Amino acid sequence: MLTRTSMAAAAFAALSLYPSETFAGPLASAKRGLVFTPNATYPNDNSVWTQSPSDLTWYYNYQASPSSVYASLSQAQFGFVPMLWGAPASPSDTTFLSTVQSLVAKNVNISHVLTFNEPDGPTANGGSNVPPSVAAQVWVNNIIPLQQMGIRAALPACTGGNSGLPWLKQFLGNCSKIISTPGNTTNCTYDVVPLHWYGNFEGLASHMGEYRAT
Repeated sequence: MLTRTSMAAAAFAALSLYPSETFAGPLASAKRGLVFTPNATYPNDNSVWTQSPSDLTWYYNYQASPSSVYASLSQAQFGFVPMLWGAPASPSDTTFLSTVQSLVAKNVNISHVLTFNEPDGPTANGGSNVPPSVAAQVWVNNIIPLQQMGIRAALPACTGGNSGLPWLKQFLGNCSKIISTPGNTTNCTYDVVPLHWYGNFEGLASHMGEYRAT
């Protein structure tokens, strides 16, 4: 289970997942999204995120399906972004793909998906603990077909530690190897680079610079 600190850090990640003109209201911002976990103790508080003056325009809930709390809201009102949190028991499992495809078939405007929450981190600390080779096969089976439908994909959101970039490099290498053929190297592609950071601004700036350089 994520701590309050880690949830806040994820909630305020500035990912521009939707065009600004998608949302109404003077405060609406395509860069402000919410990581949503239901409040079992005070369920009425769940609606605060969609009431004025909140400028949140999209959310994810670590799952492939929207939260029932926001079932009455359209994607234009509060966009849902499915997430493939971790790897299924079998890398050949395409449940995530099928779930997102079913949402699209119901005319839910899914434009982006998120993948693998801190796969380089242990589950005890909220990570999904997925080996890069396994994540690559799951990506090929579940994410690439969605990309072929025009849905944009975010890279796995690694921890802010030293293991993040090495994990991503190996993941992308494994992914490329799976889809390449002899004499024809093909790279797996992505549209969004999520970052996790738990520290001061200077450290965040350095972390972003390292990712950009890589």
